[in-house]
Amino acid sequence: MHKKLTILFAFFFCTKAYFQNFDYQSLVLDEHLTEKANSCIRKSSTLITIEAQDKVIEQHTQVITVFNKYGNKDVDAFLHYDKNVIVKKLEAIVYDKLGKEIKKIKKSDFRDVSAVDGGTLYSDSRVYYMDYTPLDYPYTVEFTYETKNSNTAFIKPWFPIQNYYQSVASSKFEIIDNSDSKIRHHKSNFDFTEGVSIEESEGRIICTANNLHAIKYEDYSPTRSVYVPQVWFALTKFTLEGVDGQASNWQEMGKWQYEELISGRDKVSGETKREILLLTSGVDDPIEKAKIVYKYVQDNTRYISVQVGIGGWQPILAEDVDKVKYGDCKGLTNYTKALLKIAGVDSNYTIVSAGPEKDDLNKDFASMQGNHVILQIPMDNENIWLECTNQDVPFGFIGTGTDDRNVLVVNQTGGKIERTLVYEPEDNYQKIESKITILENGAIQGIAHVTSLGTQFGQKFSFEKQSDKDAIKRYKSYYSHLKSLNIEKFDFDRDDNEIKFEENFRFTADNYCSKFGNRFILVPNVLNQVLSIPDKYKNRMTPFVVSRGFFDEDEIEFAFPETFNIESTPKPINIESKYGRYSSSFEVNTDGKLLYKRSMLLNDGEYTKEEYADFRAFLISVNKADQSKVVLNNKT
Repeated sequence: MHKKLTILFAFFFCTKAYFQNFDYQSLVLDEHLTEKANSCIRKSSTLITIEAQDKVIEQHTQVITVFNKYGNKDVDAFLHYDKNVIVKKLEAIVYDKLGKEIKKIKKSDFRDVSAVDGGTLYSDSRVYYMDYTPLDYPYTVEFTYETKNSNTAFIKPWFPIQNYYQSVASSKFEIIDNSDSKIRHHKSNFDFTEGVSIEESEGRIICTANNLHAIKYEDYSPTRSVYVPQVWFALTKFTLEGVDGQASNWQEMGKWQYEELISGRDKVSGETKREILLLTSGVDDPIEKAKIVYKYVQDNTRYISVQVGIGGWQPILAEDVDKVKYGDCKGLTNYTKALLKIAGVDSNYTIVSAGPEKDDLNKDFASMQGNHVILQIPMDNENIWLECTNQDVPFGFIGTGTDDRNVLVVNQTGGKIERTLVYEPEDNYQKIESKITILENGAIQGIAHVTSLGTQFGQKFSFEKQSDKDAIKRYKSYYSHLKSLNIEKFDFDRDDNEIKFEENFRFTADNYCSKFGNRFILVPNVLNQVLSIPDKYKNRMTPFVVSRGFFDEDEIEFAFPETFNIESTPKPINIESKYGRYSSSFEVNTDGKLLYKRSMLLNDGEYTKEEYADFRAFLISVNKADQSKVVLNNKT
């Protein structure tokens, strides 16, 4: 009898284990979840419990199936921690395509490394990550952790759609507030797809998403945060590195940051104070004073990341920057602000989400947001914005890293959401003036003068510090359509007062003109063939955005051998659209030279997915116009 019971219990547990593993088989997934997917989140479950103003517990489990090598990056089996985060549980289990367990990874098996790069002077921020190389596909990872955190200024947001080409079978995100901290939340983009919902009750929020198919990346898509469902959370009463705070709007948030993070940290040495006063003596214009101070900071400091002081959000003391001559964005901005104050120029510490894609702080939801700090000099007409971490950027130029986005401007009166400098399409200007000679064998030789302003200046101003080898390599890459391109000579001129960059170069290129008998075919747009055609989509899923517009003007004068004549030139072209405008024309001078003029304006803007076909048609028209051809005839 005892033997029979043992066999029965063994059968029961084996059967139970079999059905548990069956849940992780990748063969049972619905086609809806595998189509266009590199991975699928089978289950994501997060429970965040606010126990007190300075205590939050997070329990998280995610089960993800990876279909191919491109999905490996979606596993996200990592966990950030520091001295304020106690990791109570951490493990991962890997299953094969049949749901059979093939590896169990305990906390001690995770790689434990610094969470910052070598450019950071000091930080106690670290990360555990799973180091696993798959032998076969598909495979499934169950990743689980539990943490206790004394910092409550940052509450994890919910993004059910985490990556392109990733489907979601089930995602649940729950927050329980057992304290009097007053949890707040802000949801957006719930109309993007079906299957997403949120339930709210006193001290409890539950977010769920089910059966979301994978999203394919599409040309000109905005950042995912612009259109995918998401919910952001914050506590009205919070703690950051033992410092209590309370804020429910941006004015209060800015006031807390000023009083607790910035105020009183602007003292410098008496020697530096005297030097600043001497440098600005006799200068009345506040902008000219600011330029002097800005150059002083650029000449006397360098950028090094320093992740210390109230969770990495408090700048190091200005007197410390003054002493060691380095700092991070917070420290250098605070130091510049302190020196401007000595010179009698008001400025404001400003928090921004920096990056090439325009990332706004959410003006409707006050919380700890942003990843970078810049400086604002308030002016009556147009505010001046200073990037204090770059020793080479001109005064007042911020480029594509922090332009045209909502930022938090902080001073003693509190915080205020403002918008940084907007570069209009006409501001991002490039002018090409060139003289090109067509040789008898169809090769070309010429000289070119290129002037760049706005964000086009930002793309080029560092070129003057390149080696000759790197500069030539860049030219050959940019003008890759020119066969056997040879850059014979080049020089650069940078004007920081006008924020203008000028290039002069002499070049040759073989076989540019196609030869058919005695005829040569010339494409006159020699130096601006860079506009590509975006992909066509039968059913586009996302809206599209042109982040930054531009305005290009080209004038090229062509000279020919005496035996050549111009057989035909294209008619003038004019294209008008809500997305921009284009024109090109040809004129034969009295000396037989051909003058080609071209202009192209591309407007920036945010558009619906339904407008994409018209936008693409506009670019196709421009591309076709740029390939217009001149026919030359060799009379010999």
